[in-house]
Amino acid sequence: MKNRLLTLLMILLPVINLFAQVPPPPDYGEDAGTPGTPSTPVDQYVILLIVAGILFATFYLWKQRKLVSQ
Repeated sequence: MKNRLLTLLMILLPVINLFAQVPPPPDYGEDAGTPGTPSTPVDQYVILLIVAGILFATFYLWKQRKLVSQ
């Protein structure tokens, strides 16, 4: 079960950027104000990536501690 989950995660990880939305191009007309800073789709998922990293690290350390204690 764990190997299948990790395999599925490794397969789907590179595909995640397909679901990212591209922001519309800025309006550089005469009435356009100062352009804002462009945001990348990755900025939206930073919290999700941090949570996934913490969960992975917790799981890995828990498994290592369990192996050492046996």
